[in-house]
Amino acid sequence: MIRIIVRAKKDADAVKAMLRTFYQGWDIEVTTLKGARGEKGIERLHDVLSNEYYNIVLIGRQDKEFLKLDGMLGANTVIHMVPKEKIRNTRISQLASEFERARARFRLETRWNNEGYVFSIIKRGVRLPIEVNPAFDVFLENKNVVSKYLGIYCKGCDYLVFVRKFSGEHDIFCGKNLIAKIKIPDRGYVEVYEKRDTEGSLVNLKKTLENNIETLHVMEKISTKLLKNVKNKHDVYIVPWSGGKDSTTALILAVKVFGRKKLYAIYVDTGVDFPHNREYVEKVSRKLGVNLIVEEAHVDEELSKGRRFPTNEDRWCTKLKIAALYRAIDSIADSRDKVLIIMGDRDAESELRSKRPPIRGHEGFMQVAPIKMWSAAHTQLYLLQNNIPLNPLYELGFYRLGCYICPALRSWEIMIMKSTPLKNILDNLPFYKEFITSFREIGNNRE
Repeated sequence: MIRIIVRAKKDADAVKAMLRTFYQGWDIEVTTLKGARGEKGIERLHDVLSNEYYNIVLIGRQDKEFLKLDGMLGANTVIHMVPKEKIRNTRISQLASEFERARARFRLETRWNNEGYVFSIIKRGVRLPIEVNPAFDVFLENKNVVSKYLGIYCKGCDYLVFVRKFSGEHDIFCGKNLIAKIKIPDRGYVEVYEKRDTEGSLVNLKKTLENNIETLHVMEKISTKLLKNVKNKHDVYIVPWSGGKDSTTALILAVKVFGRKKLYAIYVDTGVDFPHNREYVEKVSRKLGVNLIVEEAHVDEELSKGRRFPTNEDRWCTKLKIAALYRAIDSIADSRDKVLIIMGDRDAESELRSKRPPIRGHEGFMQVAPIKMWSAAHTQLYLLQNNIPLNPLYELGFYRLGCYICPALRSWEIMIMKSTPLKNILDNLPFYKEFITSFREIGNNRE
């Protein structure tokens, strides 16, 4: 999935030492320009670039002339300079940090061009001033959601870019302009702590889709190559499917590589899921023509017995969901089958997931994560480009999906859940009113 390119062998040795220390099991290629500099180095660089990998060209300050090519070599190539004269002079811990920042650029670089966004390293349009931080993510939010809940109006902008940062902080862009900063705490009130008086820039979804055709094609090619590399080593292919954008993207990629005959999408119903999720997976599974297996996790039954709601410290519900997933797998595959699990994990979701290799063994199965390097915006657009609608909960403003009694729900989701039309649905579901009453310091809902 990743190829690191450096100028000379000693630089490659330093990178390999870093990979052995911090990225065991990642199978990252390291190649050199055979010491070439200047025009010969540029010529050699073009020879070693691959359209089947994310190419990360690491250079020291003495080779900064390569930076003029940054953003000019395609959507899968980044040129990243470390703050040392040579790569080989960089401590391996710092080199790992620089590698993380280089990887994050594929996910975070965003531009505004010709009435649409461009989520790509390619230099096209005005670059948004988004800090490159491996923990950040970008996604699209409907302007109607932003105006309804935050009172932020942006004329001519159908969709806004949200940059998810630390501690619930988000920057909001309308086209090329930063129009607001908000904070979404786990508990309490959603706060708009900076709002700028601007009309923003014209943005429409159709133009955004057109702007990202090339980038998404390149990312799809890298992801499908990863899946093809493990295709012939397995007999059964499983996609754990939540109905969210990430697992749905993973499912589409799996269909394109593995076909439908031995591919199964498993949806685990906890009994306290948003009804939108099950309706969505049933609808989309028919559209894709995939085998949908629904397995019950019985979280609702545990609550009926008097068990306390799950908490961040005691997520007993997750154990039930995992057990249900494995029950479903056992019902599909026999002991002789080699099972591959295709995950919708992305680096931006958590530090733990970002450290996992794209292919790894886990609980006796092989797992592959084809969209590790994608942003939330990439998955949103990929679904739409493949004529698959987004889960309706996203259109209501949700960033991530789960159960309506989930301890990971933040003030933002609670705010949406307490407003119409979702409130009218949830009020009639078991355990919801008890949960929402027990959820402390919930505020800032505009009913």
